[in-house]
Amino acid sequence: MPRLLGFGLLLAALGVAVYASVKAWGAAGDVPIGVHGLVALLLGATFTLLLAGGLVALMLYSRRRGYDEDAADGPDGPRR
Repeated sequence: MPRLLGFGLLLAALGVAVYASVKAWGAAGDVPIGVHGLVALLLGATFTLLLAGGLVALMLYSRRRGYDEDAADGPDGPRR
């Protein structure tokens, strides 16, 4: 049940983001985007997704290898 609730909240957040994007795009009026603008938009979105994926991969790698265990312990031993 908590997993379904979390998925629903993420889906709702995506819906709000899409709605806000469509409203903002429509508010711009009839302003055309040239080829350079489309290329910049695609490159920016691609780079952002690649960066996010790389950071998530590093986080998962660090957790699986146990590198996070030392950071959570601190100088006085493990936290409780």
